[in-house]
Amino acid sequence: MYSSKLNDFLCQDNEKIDRLIEAFPVNLPVSAISDFLSLDVASVRAAIENEKFGISWRKIGKANHGYFIPTAQFIRWYLNMS
Repeated sequence: MYSSKLNDFLCQDNEKIDRLIEAFPVNLPVSAISDFLSLDVASVRAAIENEKFGISWRKIGKANHGYFIPTAQFIRWYLNMS
């Protein structure tokens, strides 16, 4: 049986996940993940580039990267379902 503090924490976390899915049902912006995980944007981009979740690319001759994070893939990663 979970303690009440643990149960409250898990309920709050599930509510945050629900809000994230509702706001971004298809794909997540890097800033939304940054806010959700309380990380800076550079750390989230580094995680994506290290293939934790999402897709990154850089076109030939370009200095910056593009990022695409499918909501389903991120949620499965976060919940350790994959």
